[in-house]
Amino acid sequence: MNRPIRIAHLVSHPIQYFAPLYRELASRPGIDLTVYFYSDVSVRAFHDAGFGRAVEWDTPLLDGYRYRMMPSAHGAPASDGMMWRPNLDIVREIATRGYDVVWAHGYMHATTWLAALAARARGATVLIRDEQTLLHKRLWPRSAAKAIALRALVGMSSGLYIGEQNRRHFLRYGMPSERLFSAPYCVDNAFFQERARELAPRRREVRESFGITGDAPVVLFTGKLVEKKQPLALIEAFSCVRAATPCWLLIAGDGPLRPAAEELVRRKGIPDVLFAGFLNQSELPRAYTAADVFVLPSRLHETWGLVVNEAMNFGLPVVVTDKVGCAADLVQPGENGFVVRDSSRELAQAIRTLVMDPALRWRFGSRSLSLIERYSVEACADGIISASLARGRRPVRKPELVSA
Repeated sequence: MNRPIRIAHLVSHPIQYFAPLYRELASRPGIDLTVYFYSDVSVRAFHDAGFGRAVEWDTPLLDGYRYRMMPSAHGAPASDGMMWRPNLDIVREIATRGYDVVWAHGYMHATTWLAALAARARGATVLIRDEQTLLHKRLWPRSAAKAIALRALVGMSSGLYIGEQNRRHFLRYGMPSERLFSAPYCVDNAFFQERARELAPRRREVRESFGITGDAPVVLFTGKLVEKKQPLALIEAFSCVRAATPCWLLIAGDGPLRPAAEELVRRKGIPDVLFAGFLNQSELPRAYTAADVFVLPSRLHETWGLVVNEAMNFGLPVVVTDKVGCAADLVQPGENGFVVRDSSRELAQAIRTLVMDPALRWRFGSRSLSLIERYSVEACADGIISASLARGRRPVRKPELVSA
């Protein structure tokens, strides 16, 4: 009998969206998974700058799979930028424990690079799963430096791409297509769909709990109230729609732009805008249950947008801008939603179209529910296992840059 494939996964910190994937992989026969965290910051209450408040996730982050929280992780920060200080104890583990596959999420940490080198020195396969896209221009010096660095990492690894825009990113930086494997970005579809079924009979009660009265459709935004997600632009667009027809805007989230958003609503006298504040993972399903349309109007560096996955599990039509990474995968214009340019006029028009046509909302929502089945924890686990089973393929050392 063949021994299990020993996989070490390296990731910045425990992430609420990733735990179900780890549990799925841990349950698969022939897979021996160990997860290493660079930081333990999220296992307790921590200050999230994007939400502008303390956050403590209310779903289990560490249950159902094997993990190692090395001494270097205790109290270490988790940053969105480059982290230059490596977790040397994790690198030693990778160098000495004989893993067949080392799978890293992202490349913005010195630990990832050192661990990849240690893994390749022992003949292990290196897998990189990343979220980046080509949708956002970078300054030339930074772009050139990134190209040089990524060529080196690509030369020793295979890629796990989360969607079409991410696949193009890998190709742009030299990853051969034969070493690219689909590992679609996902949420726990089973959890959200179960909650949708449980809450559907109580939809009126749920809506009233947010202060929504009557049967007018509800436009929903969930996420951090930060510049890149454009909550102010959404409020402006909603104002145009609300002037023409009754509807509600429910904003579930918090962040530095909340005072400005509340002031904009007050100053312009926009009716039926509700601020629900931060909702934890177990509370979010109530917001999706109350909604009729979901909108993510980001204009900058929204590499995916997992809230779109969540909304689709509740059978919602979706409106996103063309700067949202998941648009190419999850939104089929005219079938389950609209992809608009970064334009208040186009955003308002898309929202108005859905608000004023209940039959269209139902048809688009049904299609959303069908499409999201392809972006499941199970499908993602299948892709990671396929890449791991292909570990005998030796990567070329000097891939050439190719056009997107």
